[in-house]
Amino acid sequence: MGKRPSKKTTKREEGHCCRYRTAVSAFFSAAHNLKNYKGACENLHGHNWKVEIVVGANRLNENQMVMDFADMKQILSDVLSALDHKYLNELPEFENKNITSEFIAEYIASKVKQKLPKSISLCEVSIWESDNSRTTFSP
Repeated sequence: MGKRPSKKTTKREEGHCCRYRTAVSAFFSAAHNLKNYKGACENLHGHNWKVEIVVGANRLNENQMVMDFADMKQILSDVLSALDHKYLNELPEFENKNITSEFIAEYIASKVKQKLPKSISLCEVSIWESDNSRTTFSP
């Protein structure tokens, strides 16, 4: 029997971001509606969104941390302040987009990533639009 070719996987494909991972969460309230969608969510409606960011590093810093929780919370707060108590469909950056949970998670990830130190990786962003509905984006 011949050998089966082995598939090399990356850490990301295996579900790992980094050796160490740290998470913080925060909330924001906003309204949106889905375009080209047949259902209740095509109408204007709102959510109290929960957002969790997970950052990682392969080595701890001089304080034996991935990143200080206070710094992570500040970054997340800064990003969410642009969304809080807004009608998301009217934001210039969201023009002509379908404002799904997946889209919002990717948007938040792009903004958080810009604010992180180079030594820190953004592993994932999860958002909940309700207690039992969540989406996760891994950049």
